[in-house]
Amino acid sequence: MTFKQKIYKFLRWLEQFTGTDMIYLTHGAFWLTLEKVIEVLIGLGLMILFGRLVTKEVFGAYQYVLSITGLLSIFSLPGLDTALIRTVAKGNEKMLAVCFKEKNKWSLLGSFVLLLIAGWYFWHQNSFLGTCFIIVALFLPFINSFLLFSSFWQGKKRFDLQNKYLIMFNLLANLVLILFIIFTKKLTLIIFGYCLGFTLAGAIFYFLTVKKVADGKKEKETISFGKHLTLMSAVSTVAAYFDKIVLWHFLGPLAVATYYFAERPTAKMRELFPISTLALPKLSQRNIKEIKKGLWQKFLKLFLVAGSVIIVYVVLCPYFYKWLFPAYLNSVFYSQVLALCLIFMPFNLLGAALTAEMRKKELYVLSFVTPASKIILFLILIPFWGIWGIIFSIQASYLINSLLTLYFFRKI
Repeated sequence: MTFKQKIYKFLRWLEQFTGTDMIYLTHGAFWLTLEKVIEVLIGLGLMILFGRLVTKEVFGAYQYVLSITGLLSIFSLPGLDTALIRTVAKGNEKMLAVCFKEKNKWSLLGSFVLLLIAGWYFWHQNSFLGTCFIIVALFLPFINSFLLFSSFWQGKKRFDLQNKYLIMFNLLANLVLILFIIFTKKLTLIIFGYCLGFTLAGAIFYFLTVKKVADGKKEKETISFGKHLTLMSAVSTVAAYFDKIVLWHFLGPLAVATYYFAERPTAKMRELFPISTLALPKLSQRNIKEIKKGLWQKFLKLFLVAGSVIIVYVVLCPYFYKWLFPAYLNSVFYSQVLALCLIFMPFNLLGAALTAEMRKKELYVLSFVTPASKIILFLILIPFWGIWGIIFSIQASYLINSLLTLYFFRKI
């Protein structure tokens, strides 16, 4: 018996002992984790470059432009990405091209709004931000649409190929951005480098994916479900970017830069545990009612992982910032408090079960109530408490979302 055969035999024994498909889990988790680790390392490198080479004012403005762009990405129908995973998992591979055309078409509305914003800034004699928004408007339809290649391979459960592509995509896209950061300190050129890098890299791996699409039927329900998911996530999308936008208008670019350096490390840590990403394709092929008890047991075990991660991060955080981001030491305590939100990670597993079951009513509630409460809290707390107002709002919204997710899961 070869070493590989022994490993598979051991995994099969674990499968019988734990009731978990260990080969699927190990294979999928390895590639997902590898991609996320590399993405985090790239993000860390970018933060070091921005922290040492770019002024806080320029970096704060850069984040403001990307936040407006991210908010308007709702016109790109992000729900189609999730809907594509589900339909490809059922063998409908030709829906990739259909979803691409739909996203590209609707993205033009986002570009139009960006041009209006650019015109407003030119009218108020701010040519730097006006130029930035024109640049983003030209690239927006392509940046989001090309990323469908990732959803396609996730739906096929080809986590190896999906994440190989994502690794090369991130390396290429960020290499272009890094070159612009190193050789120029101008906001407009950095924004152009960002758009150019991510569009070029996305195009390469999208068309590589298109060449491997097999024959299959088209499922009309996919587009409809994708639009439903987009509508569900509309308020959530606004909430995801609203903090930096409000902070910019009340406290300016320095506060935006400080908050970003506090929030980003914990956000990347959440991405290192792709619970929903790994679970959704598998759950889409199962009857959730039949495996509900097993899911509940896995959910409880995930709290041990989350708690351990929080403790390690809070202890090491001050040293981490001192070595890597000496200009942002005022972000340390903010980041430690934000790390407490990691305790809510296990609820992503229950949320994936609701998506797999296509529980539209419950998903609508989750996608509206919690982000809406976050936005309301932003508007109330940020003007008085600044960055602390954002942190308290985020923690409250995680708690609300987790309690609702638990309630809906128990009703399945």
